[in-house]
Order: sequence, then structure tokens, then C-alpha cells
Amino acid sequence: MTGVGCRLLGLCLPPLVFCTFDAGITLFGQSAAYWAGAYGCVREGSPTPNHLLQIHPTAFATGILVWEMLFVVAILLLPDVLALILSIAVTFGHTAGAATWLWFRFQYGYQWTMWLFLASSIILGSGIHWGWQARPVQKYPMSSWSPVLRWTLIALAVGIAVYLFLWPRTP
Repeated sequence: MTGVGCRLLGLCLPPLVFCTFDAGITLFGQSAAYWAGAYGCVREGSPTPNHLLQIHPTAFATGILVWEMLFVVAILLLPDVLALILSIAVTFGHTAGAATWLWFRFQYGYQWTMWLFLASSIILGSGIHWGWQARPVQKYPMSSWSPVLRWTLIALAVGIAVYLFLWPRTP
């Protein structure tokens, strides 16, 4: 497998799995009133997804896809250690987000949460094993890009993500 394939499978797949699970359980956790069209009746703690859910479930799903594209691009373009850190951070973030739904909304929430963290550890550990096979000596197709273009794309992807999820806003 090529360096990009290893990185895509190993470092992008774990956060994609847990982001998608988090988004799915977020939609599942919405009330009957929400699904009847009262989009203001949102149950979501993160400001950007909350806002998108208030618009429409499709806006939320589109926002999740954009978010996934942003972190995949960043993981593929970043140097090895930064890509690994981002992969772990996004996986942990979405594991924690999904855990809040499991813990508070389901019977045996504690046990489900522990299983979720075990699954996260197994998938992330396996992903790191596969993703780390992309050695720095291997050439990625993106390594031939201009450093200015590469770092501009990285800064853009990370900047958008920081604005959407980490920048403080009033509700």
C-alpha cells in the first residue's frame, strides 16, 4: 500500500468512523418534535452542529461532510506527527461527543460508553499501526506540491475547523 493509502486508511478512517457515529447518534437523539418539523427543539451541545440542526437535518449532514473533508485534507497534508495528533484529537473528540449521548440517553449508558471507548482505542490503535507505515522516506503525491500551497491549504482547513468548533460564540 502506498504512503497515502496507509495514511488514509490508518489516520483518516478512525476519525471518520467516530465522527459519523457521533453524527448518527446525534440525529437519533433528536426529539419527536424535532422530527415533526420543530427544528428549534434541538438537543446538541456543540454550537455549530446545533445551529445546522436548527436549519434542517440536511444542513447538519452537509456540515458533517464538510467537516470530514476538512480534517481528511489536513491529515493528508500535515507532516507525520501533526497528522497523527490531529487524527487522535478528532477521534477522541467525537468519541467523547458520542459518549455523552450513550451515557445519558440509554439504559446501561455507562457500560455502552466503556464499550465505545474500548472500540475507539482498538480502531485508533490499529489505525496508528497502519498509518504509521507511511514512513517519512516515502514520497506522497502532495510532497511535490509547493510548500506555500500545501501550508496554505493546511492553514485554511485548520482555521475553518477552529472557527467552527473552538472559537467562543454566544448562543
